Amino acid sequence: MENRNLESQPEPLLESEREQEQKILPADEILKLSPKEMANYLSSLEEQGTLENFLEQAVENKSLLAQLSYWEKWLEKDQQKLLENIIERKKEIYPPESESLPLELEKKFSEDELKLIFSNTKAIQLTFGCSIGCSFCGFDAIKGAREHIPYSQLANMYKKYGSHLSKGRPFLYWASEPSDYASKEGLEDKTYQDVHQLAVKYAGYDPSITSFNVKDQEWIDFMGAKKEKYGLGGERRLSVFGMKEESLKRIELRVLEAEEKNGPAEPHPRVELQGEEYRHVKGMGKSFQEQESIDDIPKAGIACVDGILLTPRGVFNLFVVPISEEYPQGVVIVPLEEINDEPIEVGDNLKEIMRRGVVWGSYTHEGGVFEDEEGKLEDFQRYIGKFPKDTLIYGKNKRYYVSVDQEGNILRVRDVTGKNYLLPDRKVWV
Repeated sequence: MENRNLESQPEPLLESEREQEQKILPADEILKLSPKEMANYLSSLEEQGTLENFLEQAVENKSLLAQLSYWEKWLEKDQQKLLENIIERKKEIYPPESESLPLELEKKFSEDELKLIFSNTKAIQLTFGCSIGCSFCGFDAIKGAREHIPYSQLANMYKKYGSHLSKGRPFLYWASEPSDYASKEGLEDKTYQDVHQLAVKYAGYDPSITSFNVKDQEWIDFMGAKKEKYGLGGERRLSVFGMKEESLKRIELRVLEAEEKNGPAEPHPRVELQGEEYRHVKGMGKSFQEQESIDDIPKAGIACVDGILLTPRGVFNLFVVPISEEYPQGVVIVPLEEINDEPIEVGDNLKEIMRRGVVWGSYTHEGGVFEDEEGKLEDFQRYIGKFPKDTLIYGKNKRYYVSVDQEGNILRVRDVTGKNYLLPDRKVWV
């Protein structure tokens, strides 16, 4: 079991000795901080000259590495560079093993736990960072693709756990551009298309794609390929939010060319232009701090799934909620540290529970763009979901049906181990 405290953590200084110095918080406390609080904490360490020493220790803790990486965009540029340099040095010392699963998860979780994780996986971030790196990104994607999950590890995962991954049908991007993916396998260069085929061949589903790569005709041709070639299901979307009419026309011509190459689309075009009628949706992620507050209107992020997110730097639980200072992306996102059977009780907070249990994988987008009083489209998404919100939490051997409020507090809980309750099922409370 992983030690949740920083290894070799220095003793915090007594305030009577040097009150101006920031105490080194234990890992448990850092994981509770909001992105803004975490960024402020790191800045305070930088001011006192202890940031590099802290980060050197922190990246040895898998949960802290995941958390710091996920919210990296909230850090100052010099802090981002320092963190990346430290991570790169560690990678050179401990290169990834081609025969393992992503993140070498088999070394941390049992076979049954891995089946549980992959059965509830809803998204896989193939690359850390994004070549586009939009300043307003709702997922705070850091600019520049800088790390990826090796293709060999993804192949191992899909070959062994394809039947489990088929349950959640995870899409293959998150805070990233799908077409950025590139993995060197011996003399072969593997791309997103190769990973997509793993999902089709071993898990029997066609992953949905949302891409901002609107200029690469070869990529658009792939997007416009007949779906039966890649399996059943998946939507293909090119993001065109806020684009001018001239740019839209050029993109429409590229899509039309792709459709013609791949034969007629029946009954609808295979590639959808998403966001034609909208301006950029604002106020998500880091840009939440910069938008004028509308306290009486709950806002939604772009997250559309509860369950497991797998990234090159960590495995997380996700739970969609309205945007707030604590959850600026409109999703509770917590590194999964372990899976145990510690009881869940009324009054517990979901954020803590998500560190030790798996959230049931489901699609749960609760956002919509509406007209304002003047009949213009609002430039943010209203949260249209309702609370209390129910979900299932899987432990090692236990299964709990819980109801939570908007702050993630557990209002009701039932042990449904061995029962066939699914969501939503209000009969569980009868």
